Amino acid sequence: QRNSKVDFIMESQITEFIGNESLRKVKIKHLPSGKISEMKIDGVFVFIGYIPQTEFLQNCVKLDTWGEIIIDNTYQTNHKGVFAAGDGIEKKYRQITTAVADGTIAALNAIDFINLGN
Repeated sequence: QRNSKVDFIMESQITEFIGNESLRKVKIKHLPSGKISEMKIDGVFVFIGYIPQTEFLQNCVKLDTWGEIIIDNTYQTNHKGVFAAGDGIEKKYRQITTAVADGTIAALNAIDFINLGN
């Protein structure tokens, strides 16, 4: 649904955040044209995208059709002793807080893996 209070600005890059005590406006560069404009705003939500940058792993660990790393319930990949975490794994929600939690869980499971002599 469209929300009149939300603007989607595609193919663009924020080049500058402007404001002293709080955010007042941004400079936006439209990538195809190179045109720079300013927009008065109260807040920003940056959407980076859904495509994981995992191409370099395609011959190392098992990836799904979206390029996400397939893991088990301990965050281990199909290679024994290789763990993965963050937005590159198969999961529903992609937020900084879930990525941090994934990293903690994967690290603790990796420590268990090492300590148990697997």
